[in-house]
Amino acid sequence: MAMRLVMVFVMIFALTGCLKKGVDEGVPMETSSLEESVSGAITEADQDLQAVQEKSVSVEPASSQAAEAEKPSPKDIQQALKNVNLYHGNIDGIIGPNTRKAIESFQSQNGLKVDGKVGAKTWQKLKEYLVISN
Repeated sequence: MAMRLVMVFVMIFALTGCLKKGVDEGVPMETSSLEESVSGAITEADQDLQAVQEKSVSVEPASSQAAEAEKPSPKDIQQALKNVNLYHGNIDGIIGPNTRKAIESFQSQNGLKVDGKVGAKTWQKLKEYLVISN
């Protein structure tokens, strides 16, 4: 889009230089079709600029927005791990050594980075198993 604007200005500059040269040399030049072309190019560039300005921009990266929206609770993590038979303790909401070991096992079995933390990618796969039984 910026390139189009630059090209339009270069064309205008070049054409006005040519027109001036033609007038200086006493050579008649036809300007109506030239002016229509330049006018059309400027209008198109203005429309492109307006379209860019109308788009809204999010300041926060999309990945962090999604991560904040789906942050799992420790109890949800434990329940999901229990449902896939990787966690055998009480669902107490405490991410201790047994829960971390279960998370690491889940990550290993699912081709994820094994770090014992439930990040966005781990939760995306783990939440499929979150069925809370009563």
